Amino acid sequence: FLCYASEWGILMKKYGKTVILGSIMVLLCVGYFFYLSRRTPTIDATDKAVQDQEIAALTTRNIEDNYPETPKEVVKFYARITKAYYKTELDEEKIEALGKQARLLFDLELKGKQTDEQFLQALKDDIKNYRSLNRYVADYVLQEGSEVNYSTFQGQKYAFINVVYKLREKETLIDSNTKFTLRQDRDGRWKILYWELVK
Repeated sequence: FLCYASEWGILMKKYGKTVILGSIMVLLCVGYFFYLSRRTPTIDATDKAVQDQEIAALTTRNIEDNYPETPKEVVKFYARITKAYYKTELDEEKIEALGKQARLLFDLELKGKQTDEQFLQALKDDIKNYRSLNRYVADYVLQEGSEVNYSTFQGQKYAFINVVYKLREKETLIDSNTKFTLRQDRDGRWKILYWELVK
């Protein structure tokens, strides 16, 4: 027994520091693993830069001088704005800037249903509701240009196009089918008259 005790003492003197340092390293690795598994995921720096670039592109576009030419382009631009509302963490200033851009795409009849202030307040409330449900617009899909339907009624031209919004709510992906109706104004610009959910 004394022989084993003596050998243990020699081993501890020789490898004691290594064993202690190894144990500390293992504990640090285990602790770091638990930290990573329990923390709230943060947005990647590259994703953040891409999102910031998209917000800048949407808010600085001069829509009056560079208006989308086709119904598809109008709805696509509006869908990009919608995605930005709900997918990114925006401050009130950026929400208002995006909201003002969206209203430039609206038909006068649609604009007349709310003042700018009412529209922006309703928009902020809706964004807040989405965030409380942990829901956002992950993506959208538009019909091809050949599938845009056109119609004329009482001398005015209308266009109809479907968009599928991909809503992410926690771990679930939900398709939200939306039909947009656009009307051509006196300047030949296609304006959003209304939209409705389609089953």
